[in-house]
Amino acid sequence: MAQAETVIPDTEAAQHVGQAVAVEGTITRVFKSRNGNVFLNFGGAYPNITFVVWIPQDAPEAADPRLTDLQGKKVKVVGTIQLYHDKPEIKVSTKDQIVAE
Repeated sequence: MAQAETVIPDTEAAQHVGQAVAVEGTITRVFKSRNGNVFLNFGGAYPNITFVVWIPQDAPEAADPRLTDLQGKKVKVVGTIQLYHDKPEIKVSTKDQIVAE
């Protein structure tokens, strides 16, 4: 029997570093860097974010123009939380990791 995934709010992501979970919250900004990386920020404007989703430029999802449609929407992101510059993040490599509600 499969174990149910743990769903946590984006505001608690920092307390679950190293754990594979589903983080749920509202995307406050979708940002594409000059090098093509895409970032989905939760909880406010950078650097005052609570959580970030990082989609590397070499991932097919980074080129998806529909990502900007996620701004202002509640989503769930599945993956392992890592810290980057003291902010919790999940690296996304497949579109299945992002579930819009």
